[in-house]
Amino acid sequence: MLADRIEKFINENADEKKAKFDKGLIISKYEIKGIVTKTLENFARQLAKEGTDICQFPLDYYEEIVLAGMVIAYSKISDIEKIEKLKYLLPYIDNWGACDTIVGRLKGLENQKEFFVSLLNEKNQFYIRVGIVWLMRFALKEDLQNLVTLLNERIKNNEYYVKMALAWCYAEAFIYDFDFMYQFLQGVESKFVQLKSISKACESFRVSAENKEKLRLLRKSIKES
Repeated sequence: MLADRIEKFINENADEKKAKFDKGLIISKYEIKGIVTKTLENFARQLAKEGTDICQFPLDYYEEIVLAGMVIAYSKISDIEKIEKLKYLLPYIDNWGACDTIVGRLKGLENQKEFFVSLLNEKNQFYIRVGIVWLMRFALKEDLQNLVTLLNERIKNNEYYVKMALAWCYAEAFIYDFDFMYQFLQGVESKFVQLKSISKACESFRVSAENKEKLRLLRKSIKES
């Protein structure tokens, strides 16, 4: 049975030391077993190749949820089917780690962009984060100005992991259109998002030293305002 096979995989690859480390970074109601991402990925590819349906998965551990998300990404099914499977999995995504690991692999769904935009209206902070991270990863470069404006206007949720996702997205946007983002960020209502965006942009090697200095001066003025 599939459940037995997955349970065997979890038990054979669990690492207590890594699990303890991961628990220090990730807050989840699901137990974390400390399995290396590459190991999960290899198993997910195998299950996807076999046509495994994630609706038959046991979803009791953090790694099982991530594994299911990876199977969705690697499965040879239609884009619409992938979205339906993702909808099934969304209620189990309760932390940034599962969100970012899964979403980063959901490429090739550009014609389903409106689904990810629709997640921005949800109340659950991790539904919203899925939407933000997917749009950042797969739609930002092509439509940067409209996208960041949409995020700023649409998202009213003040939860921590939503604000951190916004800051991550805005910091990425600085890489591609610094001048626009410099003006845009000054109109962002949340001082937290403004300051985190600047911090993340200043950490990027893809932002020039000259532009980082401009951002540091902006950060100082925001703090003093």
